[in-house]
Amino acid sequence: MKKKSLSKDAILFLPLLALYIIVILVFASSDLVGDELRHMRYAENITNGYYAEADNPEFRNGPGYPFVISPAVFFKVPNTSIKLLNAFFLFFAVLFFYRTMLSYLDRTSAIAISYFFGLYPVFLKWMVYLHSEALAIFLSCGFIYFFLKSNRQSYKNFNLVLSAFFLGVLALTKIIFGYVILATLFFYVVGYFFKKSKKIQRGIIVLAGSLAVCIPYLFYTYHLTGKPFLWGTGGGEILYWRSTPYADEYGNWINSDIVLGKEEHDYIYSEALKKNHGDFIRSLQGYTYVQKDSLFKKKAIENMRQYPIKYLENTVDSALRLFFNYPYSYTPQKTSSYVYILPNMFLVVFLISSLFLAIRYPYAIPFEIRFLGLITLLFVGGLTLLDGKIRHLVPIIPILVFFIVFVHKKLVILEIKHPSKTVDTDSL
Repeated sequence: MKKKSLSKDAILFLPLLALYIIVILVFASSDLVGDELRHMRYAENITNGYYAEADNPEFRNGPGYPFVISPAVFFKVPNTSIKLLNAFFLFFAVLFFYRTMLSYLDRTSAIAISYFFGLYPVFLKWMVYLHSEALAIFLSCGFIYFFLKSNRQSYKNFNLVLSAFFLGVLALTKIIFGYVILATLFFYVVGYFFKKSKKIQRGIIVLAGSLAVCIPYLFYTYHLTGKPFLWGTGGGEILYWRSTPYADEYGNWINSDIVLGKEEHDYIYSEALKKNHGDFIRSLQGYTYVQKDSLFKKKAIENMRQYPIKYLENTVDSALRLFFNYPYSYTPQKTSSYVYILPNMFLVVFLISSLFLAIRYPYAIPFEIRFLGLITLLFVGGLTLLDGKIRHLVPIIPILVFFIVFVHKKLVILEIKHPSKTVDTDSL
């Protein structure tokens, strides 16, 4: 089947773009809160020629999203207008996703699945904020499209370069991908010694190329901190909260300012937080962000060793939060939680069935799908060990949905059996 042009494909999904714009205009606020303030601060720093303060550098997230919005910040575009970029990121993500599906499904099925993908409630919820999720989805979809295209067609450097670029910028946007890329690269370099394959070679090229995209940022963090391969300075604090040994705490990250009484939040038992963590958090005041990161990690390792069972319980809770956004320490169940729970129940059920089929019939799964599967496994595993939260799962959703569709298309046949027209005389 001959594929339609990009412009004709885009027309198919203009209703989604209109919906995204309406959602942002109706629900987005011009005021910035939480992580939005941090993204804005980094974007303003970029417009002034630097990313982090040289005397006490803090790298709470990668520079991908702040860099993208920095031109708008430089020209003082209103906050709500900057958030409209999320509508276009998500729109082009759906377009990439559709064109990927079109290579495996008929046109009608590809359109239907792409619309379901574009209407995923979690996407709609987070796109109204000055957050990097929409950009990460776009980069993930672009990476999948170009990587699969490079494996379907004859060897083309152009597709490999683009897939490496998208994956590299994704790592700069969501720094956990930096570690995922490194682990995947190590796996395939070792594997290449046992089985030399052109496809493995291409996978290594993509992974190495994506790391090359990140080298300027890693050189910058090394220049300011003296620490090689430093992606961020928030990992230690996340590990500290993941290792909490206290009852009624489930390992989710909590802002230290809440413990210190500098910020209010709707935690029911905030006094318990202050009692359990106040002394340690206060002991870190006066240290640099890099030093705090190391001290948080040291305390986290202590907790893991002393309370391994509680850490395992926190890990299970982290996995539940990753897919169902619950439970959270000192936070009641909210009606809004069902925005996550209901759609992800279907996602998890189909994902489990797909994994079962893929494991049972491994040779039916081509290399490029297994390659994406390894990246996904490492990403999900890393998030579970760090800060499982459904918002953090968002960048990998395109791969999960694609994997489910591919496996069921490849290995599942649905048919209705017509019973013979015999008469049951016993029922007469």
